[in-house]
Amino acid sequence: MNKEIESFLTRNYYVLLNISKKITKTDEETSRELLHEVILQLYSREQIILKDYNDDSIKYYITSIMRVNYYSKTSPYHYRIRKERQSYSDLTEILNMESDQETFETEQLYQLLEQEFCELDWFRKSLLDLYLSLNSLKAVSRKTTIPLTSISRYIREGKEQIKTNVISKLNG
Repeated sequence: MNKEIESFLTRNYYVLLNISKKITKTDEETSRELLHEVILQLYSREQIILKDYNDDSIKYYITSIMRVNYYSKTSPYHYRIRKERQSYSDLTEILNMESDQETFETEQLYQLLEQEFCELDWFRKSLLDLYLSLNSLKAVSRKTTIPLTSISRYIREGKEQIKTNVISKLNG
């Protein structure tokens, strides 16, 4: 990263945080996550090419990166922050199902879900666990060197197996 941008970040952190709050229009935690993700992206870049390194051009550059990250569904921010929240809600969606006979308490459903997860074969269990920790099918594929289509199929089958078993136990 260029020294000019690094010193700008140090001097203007709270200004950038306010800009992030205006972009997200949500709580402070979300705006901090966005700003920190953009700062990490800036640090990972070898060289940043700007016509001139004055404060206004750097501020505009960082603001545009924040805007793109927040509104894009393919941005690093989306995959690291939003997908994490979504992957946990996918599994807890099972917990919102109702049985024909009675409705279980949430704690009982969590225990049932955990029990079914533990009963998966070691391969699907380890892949699903890795997927929940990395929050990305691509990351699991890179880490395990298994093709992305196979990872997707194995995880989908694992989720379906858990869902089917939970439903059968709720109705049985």
